[in-house]
Amino acid sequence: MMRKLILAPTLAVILSFVTLVSSNANAQALPDILVKYPDLIVHNAKIITIDDTAYNSNPGTIAEAMAVRDGKILKIGSSKDMLALKGPNTKVMDLKGKTVIPGIVNNHHHPQGAMEDIARHMFKLPGALVGYYINLVVAKNAEETMAKVAKAVGALQAREKIDPSAWIGIELFPNGEEFPDLGSVSFMMSAPKEGDAPIGTDELSEVIPDNPAVLMSGGGIHISNKAPGVWYHVTKAENGDPVIEELFTFEFEK
Repeated sequence: MMRKLILAPTLAVILSFVTLVSSNANAQALPDILVKYPDLIVHNAKIITIDDTAYNSNPGTIAEAMAVRDGKILKIGSSKDMLALKGPNTKVMDLKGKTVIPGIVNNHHHPQGAMEDIARHMFKLPGALVGYYINLVVAKNAEETMAKVAKAVGALQAREKIDPSAWIGIELFPNGEEFPDLGSVSFMMSAPKEGDAPIGTDELSEVIPDNPAVLMSGGGIHISNKAPGVWYHVTKAENGDPVIEELFTFEFEK
């Protein structure tokens, strides 16, 4: 009886150990399709998640580490928790405190709007819509186009007493020949470096030195649907809506 009382617990322990070893062996032998570790773990970092979807400056949760599998973020958290997910083939990157931001994709942007906001704030100017605007068809090249702009602005200055804070805006439209569409007009004002653009801020400042001014390819100002060659004065009503007053038609030589 004494032997039975001693051997029975020992046998139970042995059987439990055998079962545990067998279970671990089966778990390690599972195919990758059932047990798939992260391909990449990034840790010791400042990972900006932008998980606050409100329109504000909050960067959202800032995590210390993340696990990536199949090109997608599997989980974010502490370095300790993420490193615990590491498998035999997981690549581990220690960023040593560097910052990770989401990929930024923006295939259509209008930076001039932000620039106008900055100018209004810096120089205490009225809203960009308050001022004088005209639509013009471009000439056959940049030089002749700017000469045309200069004549149109000169005609405006000769007829109107323009406050120095008033915006002067010119929208350029295609001529159907050298510049067949708005895209080609935009390229006349574009270059990797601003100084290389056929028409840039220097050329515009020569023509309009004393007022805030905007020169753009057609679209974006409230007179876009108006006939070219007509000067308009745009103000704002009490409710904020634009009030558009036709001034005169600018006659130019072709």
